[in-house]
Amino acid sequence: MSIASRIPPEIFINICQYLPPIDLISLARVSKQFHGYLCSTDSFTTKEIWKNSRITFLPFVQMPPPEGMTELQYVKFISERGCQFCGKPRIRKIYWAFLVRCCKKCLEDRTIRLDQIRYHLFSQNSVPDDIDIVSGLTFITGSAGSGSEKIKRRPSNLYWIQDVHKAYNEFNELSLKDRQDWIIKKREEGRSKMEEVIKRELENENEYWSKTMENSRKRNDRVITIDNLIRKETNEFGFPRFKMSVVNKCLTYNKAMGSTSTSPFTKRAWIGFRNKLIPEYLQMSTLLRLQRQEIERNLAIDVAIQTRQMDIIKLIFELLRPEIDHLQSRQRQNSNQSMDDIDMERNSSSSSESNSDSDDSNYNLIKRMECNEIFESSLIKFLPWCPSFRNPPFMNQDPRILWDDEFLMNVLIPQLREEAQYLKDHPAPIETVRGAFLHGGLRNKRIFKCKLCHHYDNNLNPPKHYSFYEIRLHLAKSNHKVRMINDDSMIEVVPSQINTTCNAQIFPRNKPDLFFAAGFNCNLICNLLS
Repeated sequence: MSIASRIPPEIFINICQYLPPIDLISLARVSKQFHGYLCSTDSFTTKEIWKNSRITFLPFVQMPPPEGMTELQYVKFISERGCQFCGKPRIRKIYWAFLVRCCKKCLEDRTIRLDQIRYHLFSQNSVPDDIDIVSGLTFITGSAGSGSEKIKRRPSNLYWIQDVHKAYNEFNELSLKDRQDWIIKKREEGRSKMEEVIKRELENENEYWSKTMENSRKRNDRVITIDNLIRKETNEFGFPRFKMSVVNKCLTYNKAMGSTSTSPFTKRAWIGFRNKLIPEYLQMSTLLRLQRQEIERNLAIDVAIQTRQMDIIKLIFELLRPEIDHLQSRQRQNSNQSMDDIDMERNSSSSSESNSDSDDSNYNLIKRMECNEIFESSLIKFLPWCPSFRNPPFMNQDPRILWDDEFLMNVLIPQLREEAQYLKDHPAPIETVRGAFLHGGLRNKRIFKCKLCHHYDNNLNPPKHYSFYEIRLHLAKSNHKVRMINDDSMIEVVPSQINTTCNAQIFPRNKPDLFFAAGFNCNLICNLLS
């Protein structure tokens, strides 16, 4: 005798009180004894078990079973999937007007349009009016039902064919004097039945929208998890491995983003996804690099220089991404990482490392997020004045040739950071353009004068003063038409105007303007900024 068969009925009933309907259905299939307990049609206790389970675990199925349906049948009807007629799987659409769960094809085969009842089922003179016969029947509104394709496109009330036959036969069995009373009675019954159908459909619709929103949230969480894992993945230099501009073009990534799956994205799924993404990413990155190199082969020298400078800016912002994400996370008071996230980050490291090495790697990743050791965000404003940014070391002295990642990561970016840190630690005099802009807080004061303009120091034609952004606009858009602005040789600070001058009147309005106002020469490639 099995252990399950020795469970006393009282204990079994208590256990069932805490089980959802789907588990009760499974339990009823375990043995004849359990089936007898749970599928008895005469037991009040059995009815209460199914009723309590439905009310507790199916919050959108609170209405009692329809007439003629037991609690067990009701729960199975709602919980199970598949067409009740053809057996087509995964069908969950319930037509409460007919109390059936079926596919569209079976619905069309078993329903008939109101405007086709007289012509398809009965002779035209056998009944006084179609609506009198079906007045006590429930219906749905749609364009299916039997009939020609042209007629089926028009919306109409659809009735269950068996119900129509039954009502027709019942009507014909009545005497002429009883038919009118029968029609009045059926109208009242039909109105009451349709009110119940509407309530059940509303309850079902609430469940549908609730599940839709829940599934949408789960899919969104899955997408966010994948995106965060991609952004946290690092290469051998400790920098982000993937550029999102390239990842967005990878088929594996786009499939994952468009997936309808609501399952959590597990560590195992991430490992498989990453193994597919890496070779595809490398191939796409190489292809895009070759395409870009071909496009930029014929750029003008000054445009090519600004393009390379913008490559530096974009790469630095990519490196700052973990730091920015961490700061945003702290602002949302969600800085504590879950253990699952930490485990996933450990899996992203080399599988040959020991557990202690993995812990150290994870700790270093978090420390880099807290304080980026490559290029801190506080150094960005010093970048336009760095010598290696103003005159970058081009490959073969040709700014049209793209840098490779190894050169940028190992040589240029560390050098720029060192230069920016030096500029930060050694403030320039406030009388210089760099000092006034970086350390004097005077960027929006009209204390800058154009060195290229011919000034006459007299009261009739005093020199015009600008803010830093205004003077750069003046150099780029006035008669000077300067393509590459050199702040030191083209702009002069007027110290006497520091305490008497007015504020700027023109301010940057978009992203290219903001870069230009910060001292970056992007005026020739503004249309290339994303």
